[in-house]
Amino acid sequence: MPPEHRAFVALEARAYGDVLVLDCAESAEQGKTYTYFASLPAMLGSGGGDARPYDYVMKVDDDTFLRLDALVETLRAAPREDMYGGVGLPFHDREFPPFMLGMGYLLSWDLVEWIATSDMVRREAMGVEDMTTGKWLNMGNKAKNRVNIFPRMYDYKSAKGEDFLENTIGVHQLKQDLRWAHTLEHFNLTRLEPSSKLHRF
Repeated sequence: MPPEHRAFVALEARAYGDVLVLDCAESAEQGKTYTYFASLPAMLGSGGGDARPYDYVMKVDDDTFLRLDALVETLRAAPREDMYGGVGLPFHDREFPPFMLGMGYLLSWDLVEWIATSDMVRREAMGVEDMTTGKWLNMGNKAKNRVNIFPRMYDYKSAKGEDFLENTIGVHQLKQDLRWAHTLEHFNLTRLEPSSKLHRF
């Protein structure tokens, strides 16, 4: 990890305590996603109890803006077991899309535990990460509950208001700061409080 990344990761970890550091290469095709999912039960597990520590685990690209409130509301009605959710491809396969796009997808905790212990998954760890995750689940006859949230997660189109959906869960491909700014402004996350003495408009 380059020194500047190490410094920023350390600051994030100290500030929020929410950073997982994994011993793997940063690559979408070299098993990083397998390492992520397979490491979680040992890192976050319930300590030997029967209760699962989380209902779901999500993998999200770092160029995706995620509206957690909208995601949580959507998940209230979703199954808590054997569930795979995200933007399925093909988009209009509502029942059983073969895989969810890598911009962001969820697995129920039982599937994460299965990934951590499956020899087949370990052998098939390499490959394009989103398609490979779908392949594991399909080969293992898992994820019978598939939740396709298309079109509520989508790629950034422009700064125009009509290019953002009202019920958006996520916006992807925010690789430039200006795209992040447009997206955050659209969802009113940059508005300053006009009554503050520190803000002059």
